[in-house]
Amino acid sequence: MTNNFQKGNLILLFLVSPLFGIIILLKSKSEKFITFFGTLFMGIVGSVYVYRPGSDGHSHLMNAKEEYLNLSLADFFIQTFQLLALQQVEGAKDIYMHSISYLSASVLQAPELIHVFSGFVLGYFFTKSVLLVLKNHLTTKKGAILIGFIVLFLFIRSVGALNSIRMWTGMWVFFYGTYSFALTKEKKYLFIILFSIIVHFSYVVFIIPAAFAYLLRYRKYILISVYIISFFASLSFTSIESYLPQTSLVENQTQSNVIASEADAERYSERNDKQETGSQNFYKRYGPGFYQTFNIVGLTLILLFFYLNKRADPNLISLISVGIGIYTLANFLDFSPSIQGRAKMIASLFILAAAIHLQLTLKSCNWSRKSISCLNKGLSLFLIFSIPMFLFQVSYLLENFSLFSVFLPQVSWFLGDDDFSIRTAIGIFL
Repeated sequence: MTNNFQKGNLILLFLVSPLFGIIILLKSKSEKFITFFGTLFMGIVGSVYVYRPGSDGHSHLMNAKEEYLNLSLADFFIQTFQLLALQQVEGAKDIYMHSISYLSASVLQAPELIHVFSGFVLGYFFTKSVLLVLKNHLTTKKGAILIGFIVLFLFIRSVGALNSIRMWTGMWVFFYGTYSFALTKEKKYLFIILFSIIVHFSYVVFIIPAAFAYLLRYRKYILISVYIISFFASLSFTSIESYLPQTSLVENQTQSNVIASEADAERYSERNDKQETGSQNFYKRYGPGFYQTFNIVGLTLILLFFYLNKRADPNLISLISVGIGIYTLANFLDFSPSIQGRAKMIASLFILAAAIHLQLTLKSCNWSRKSISCLNKGLSLFLIFSIPMFLFQVSYLLENFSLFSVFLPQVSWFLGDDDFSIRTAIGIFL
């Protein structure tokens, strides 16, 4: 009765103020409790997403309105089978977004619900992933460096993932399935890994290096050697083109994401120039790029000293192996900057989780004081250089979510298209 009463009160608090609700939730020790409310929190936050013209979220909404409001059940299943056969479908690229758009726009006639449903899915897998990394350490006393890493882990591609919906939700699904399998060896988690392909088809690419790296996790010097070589070598698209399925969906994605000619290279160059010109803030211009290209590589080099040590536990070995395996793939994919950037971000998540795990287990592994001192200095530098990336993620939240995500989200629901972001509100008052 007491638990139900507390649960009811916390639900009411989340409906009044999601921010205060999540602060209260941090005091909980129950994983089921945290999972339920972490999922609810993301769903509520998804309901106060602000649709900025030109953003991925706005494009998803427009697509739901144009392609799904009048879509029949028969057409939905026909298109579903076409997607499963890797055939091009107007307005859809994968089963996940196809299903959410149909449920929201056609069945419920409320296209904006795409961000609520995607929030629930993202919230569940994000919360489960965080609990997995912090497992058995929820109440452990944490130092400043560890807190800094946890905050970074909580902010990068979490709530902000609701903008693109598919890609970064898939990342958390993939991370949870992969790390859970590494911990338990239970086959059910292989299905969760495969579910990431349903969320975003590109995860079929990332599963391959992750699987090889995991299988070779105790062949550390082989993995590290290939990782180092990847910084000085690359693959051409023609070398792998013959292995790709010859379907309309794959062909369309290839045209969108691959540099196969000088015209493609010029198009990508123009796009990058526009992005750099439009992003005047240093954290927008340099945050993600510097973090993925230099900062994470530096953190990886620090962790490799512990990875190669005989005291390294299996969980640390699995996280670092998969991380460098996916990053190795990213280095080879110069012909596709978009897939390369995504692969680096996914690899970064595993490396960041490895750093947190290492800090949580330092005492139990009996590392020397000198090793711990050097580690802390390196991790401190990493956190300092990660500040632009952190600010980038914060700015993302300020731009894409309603002021009423802090207090009374119902006002955002009432305002609809007239709602305004936290950043807009700050601009008005300042």
